[in-house]
Amino acid sequence: MTSIWIYTLVSVLIVSAVSLVGILTIAIKQAYIKRILLFFVSFAAGALLGDVFIHLLPELVESGEFGIKTSLFILGGIILFFVLEKILHWRHC
Repeated sequence: MTSIWIYTLVSVLIVSAVSLVGILTIAIKQAYIKRILLFFVSFAAGALLGDVFIHLLPELVESGEFGIKTSLFILGGIILFFVLEKILHWRHC
């Protein structure tokens, strides 16, 4: 019973320490943040896509609702947002 409390407190401390990364980024110089911001945004988008492909799509297949129409929607969405990102990045100064 005591080990459960210890594991809980340690995990909360670890998660709280990770959340302090936001405070540390404020202390970094503004020019450096602007330089690495694109990498952070790319990582966040990749994490969301990874979540979709690792968690949501297998559930869709398991439910039996995955077909050619769903595959085309997924592929079309990826292509649409890729083109949209290229257009916005091209217009961005």
